[in-house]
Amino acid sequence: MADKNSKLIEKLNDILRHEWTGVAQYAQAGFLVSGLWREVYSKMFFDAAEESFKHAKLIGEKIVALGGVPTVERNAVRQTNQLEEMLEMAYAFESAAVQLYKEALELAEHDRALVVLLEDILLEEQEGVDQLAKILNKLATQQAAATKGRARTG
Repeated sequence: MADKNSKLIEKLNDILRHEWTGVAQYAQAGFLVSGLWREVYSKMFFDAAEESFKHAKLIGEKIVALGGVPTVERNAVRQTNQLEEMLEMAYAFESAAVQLYKEALELAEHDRALVVLLEDILLEEQEGVDQLAKILNKLATQQAAATKGRARTG
């Protein structure tokens, strides 16, 4: 069974590696975020770490069910103490997750239950991309207004 599913298991392990990275990266952002918006964004980052762990658990269980061995490795964790950079990194992370799940869906087309699982997670990942896009757009708008305001007073 593992031979038949080797490419799929490899892709699922790529996803698992990505989700393990999300657990660490989002938790680190939750620890490091400071300033006026700490209460809001620290919770958001820790919630995202929990979501990554939930996804990792689902994917790891599926890898075993397919006859594979789940990876314990993760990718490099990106970190900063600047909120906007944290949000940009989160956006890039969620966008990469969307792409990984799309790639896995192409390999899983023969397994309807797996397709549904991957689609459900993909929807959550896409919602993360959309939410971060709205936050970053709002930040960009606020920064433009602040810059314009400083230009008038300067």
